[in-house]
Amino acid sequence: MRHHDSIPSFRRLRAFQAAARTNSLSAAAQALRLSQPALTHSIAQLEGELGARLFERGPEGAFLNQAGVIFHKRTERFFDQTRGALAGASGRSLDIAAIDSQVAKLASAQVRSLLAIWRSGSFRAAARDLGLAEPSLQRPARDLEQIIGAPLYRRSAVGLTVNEAGGELARRLALAIGEIHAGAEEIDAASDARASLRVGVLALAPRFLLAKATNSTLANGGAQRIEVVEGPYERIARDLHDGALDLVFGALRAPPPFPDLVEEPLFEDPYTIVCRRGHPLTGLSEATPADLAPFDWVHPSPGLPRRAALDRMTTDWSLDADVRFETSCLATITSLLSESDRLSILSRWQVELDHRLARVNHPPIPHKPRNVGLTRRSNWLPTPFQDMFLNHFRAEARMITSLPGPF
Repeated sequence: MRHHDSIPSFRRLRAFQAAARTNSLSAAAQALRLSQPALTHSIAQLEGELGARLFERGPEGAFLNQAGVIFHKRTERFFDQTRGALAGASGRSLDIAAIDSQVAKLASAQVRSLLAIWRSGSFRAAARDLGLAEPSLQRPARDLEQIIGAPLYRRSAVGLTVNEAGGELARRLALAIGEIHAGAEEIDAASDARASLRVGVLALAPRFLLAKATNSTLANGGAQRIEVVEGPYERIARDLHDGALDLVFGALRAPPPFPDLVEEPLFEDPYTIVCRRGHPLTGLSEATPADLAPFDWVHPSPGLPRRAALDRMTTDWSLDADVRFETSCLATITSLLSESDRLSILSRWQVELDHRLARVNHPPIPHKPRNVGLTRRSNWLPTPFQDMFLNHFRAEARMITSLPGPF
């Protein structure tokens, strides 16, 4: 349960939830139609996985302790999200009793098989990744299909894989399982053990702000971990949507590409025309389109917002439309600019913080306001460690934007 890809035991979670709701091991066992020793054993196994006791047991019943209260909050969210995932996958209207019946039949092996097929792309690749024979993977995968009462798989060029309903069910179950991992981390954090945060960062995001928030969050030491993943917006947003990331920092799209993502603007960071320090244009009080026309440009790759802004400038200002060099790599852009008289478009903060670059004073670039901020899932519940990072991050953003400078 410590690893983000691990699948918790549904049987143990059901045993814990029943005991937490009834404050009685015997009543919980009766509700689940188990013997009391079997239920007690399941809870003991769960406590062993978490490394913490969840109940205070006495003659009047079993009552949640501090760790139990933390974990119960997360298991409630887990089962709520699991019910929603199953209801959505069935493709038909189901009453609460029917959905609860499906949840009661759900087994970890079935969910593990679905997630492996979703992540690997096919039954064959999933079986290889799990170290199983393909028939051993197909049995629980098909059992899950029977529980749902709707097809979850389709044939493709690479063999059997998930269909649209199966992929969405896998994504939503992965998010639900993330609640269990978050609960385990919260229990760890309460005992000064490991907690984690996974942040996606976009190309022009001001990394000094991320560094300041990270240093403040990790200042007290301990085993906490912050993982930073960089990449193009489409992949980073998809990873956030799928639960592989907790948070994304960078330019906001307004609106984001998935309905479950919400954006929090922190400051404006407009585009500017950039060049090397000492460039002939830096001596002008304001460069006109005619002043810009003789120079080559390093074009951002197609599909990037900066490319759309430059393409519009090219049309509106009658600049040379020939594209001689284009790249999405920020390091390549800055290197090309610093070694030539080429021009490009970057965010204003990037220019202020790179000693090799300078801004060209120019008329306003025709593009909508560019806001930088945080993107998260709408139903994300941060752990205390993640919440501490958010508080530090917002505080650093407020401090930076209150100072004179590029913002």
